[in-house]
Amino acid sequence: MRLTENIANQSKINQAKKHYENFTVGSLILEKDMREAITTLYAFARLGDDIADEGNRSKKDRLNAIHYLRIQLKKIKNNQKIIDPYFVILKKIVNKYNIKINNLYKLTQAFNEDINHQHYKEFNHLIKYCDKAANPAGELILSLAKEDNKENIRRSNAICTSLALINFAQGIVEDFKKGRIYFPKDEMKKFNLRIKDIEEKNFSIHWVNYKKFWIQRNYQILKKGLGLGKRVKGKLGIEISMIELAALLLLKRMKKNDCNLFTRPPKISMLDWIFIFFKALVLKPL
Repeated sequence: MRLTENIANQSKINQAKKHYENFTVGSLILEKDMREAITTLYAFARLGDDIADEGNRSKKDRLNAIHYLRIQLKKIKNNQKIIDPYFVILKKIVNKYNIKINNLYKLTQAFNEDINHQHYKEFNHLIKYCDKAANPAGELILSLAKEDNKENIRRSNAICTSLALINFAQGIVEDFKKGRIYFPKDEMKKFNLRIKDIEEKNFSIHWVNYKKFWIQRNYQILKKGLGLGKRVKGKLGIEISMIELAALLLLKRMKKNDCNLFTRPPKISMLDWIFIFFKALVLKPL
C-alpha cells in the first residue's frame, strides 16, 4: 500500500513547515538544519493525525494506513531500501541525528488509539496515552540537539504531558465532534459531568469545578518540567523556554472565571508570542 500521492509527499512537509513556523517566533531563530529536521519529524506527526482524523475513511483503511507508516519505520530501522519520497527524507534525518525509531513507533500507537476512539477510564490511562502521543515529540527534539540526557527527558516528558492536557482542554468541542472525549470516565462521574453538556455547549458549574481541578493538577505536572529551556544549550533552549512560558500563560487564562472552555478556549496570539519571545530572552540570552 503506497500513500506517496496521498499523504507522504513534499507538499505535506511544506504544510508542516508552514504550520511549525507559525507556531512560535522562536522557531525562526533556529539554524536551518535544525528547522528542517524538526519540520520533517513534525510532518510525521501530521501524517498520523490526518489519517486518524479522516472520518470519511473506514476504521480499517485508517488502521492500514498507520500500519504502512510502521512498515516504513521498520525499513528505516533495518536500513532497507525505501521508495516513498517522504520516508527517504525521514531516513536521512534519523541517520544523521541518530534518532531512536522507538519514539516514532510510540506515535503510531497513539494514532491507533485515536482511530479506535478510546474513552479512558481513569487519569492514569490518559497519562499513558500522553506518553505515546506527546512525550516522544519532546525526546525527538532533544535528540536533534544531543540534549537527550535522563534529566532533560524527565523534564521534557512533564512539559509535553502538560501541553497535551492543555490541548485537550482547549479542544473539548472539536474532539467531541470526532468522537473523542479525553476526560477520564471516573472523573466525569465524580464531578457530575454530562456528555450532553459538551454537545449543547453548556459549561455548567460542574464543568467550572472540574476545570479548576484540571488546571491545578496540570500545573503540578508542568512545574516538574520548568527550567528545561535553561538547561538546553543554544537557540533551542530559547524556544523551549518560550513553550514553558506559553503553557503557563494558557493555564493562567484558563483559570479565569469567565473562561468557557466550550465556547472561548484560550489561545496564544502572534502578539503573545512576541512578548513571550522577549521574556524568554531575559531568561536565556542569545
